[in-house]
Amino acid sequence: MSVILDSTAIAGLAAWSALVFWLGRLSAARGARDLSGPPPRLGVPARPVAATRFPADLPPDRLAEIRDELAQGNKINAIKLMRDATGLGLAEAKQAVESLEG
Repeated sequence: MSVILDSTAIAGLAAWSALVFWLGRLSAARGARDLSGPPPRLGVPARPVAATRFPADLPPDRLAEIRDELAQGNKINAIKLMRDATGLGLAEAKQAVESLEG
């Protein structure tokens, strides 16, 4: 079985190949990235993790409520109360509650 290609088919195949080659080069140049290390967002935290608003801004009654939850063994509830009272993030509130435990 022989395949006969006329000049139009050959020109179309050449044009298609050139287009695919050009698009490949264009996308490779645009997508050149340094993949030698972790992405920047996984490096150093954007801000240091610290409980800056604890215990100075915490009302004494809220502190007593948090300590009561800890005394009952409800650490998760204590962290929730800390977050509600101070606006801290989860990690900061956990760190603050754990500092009350010790």
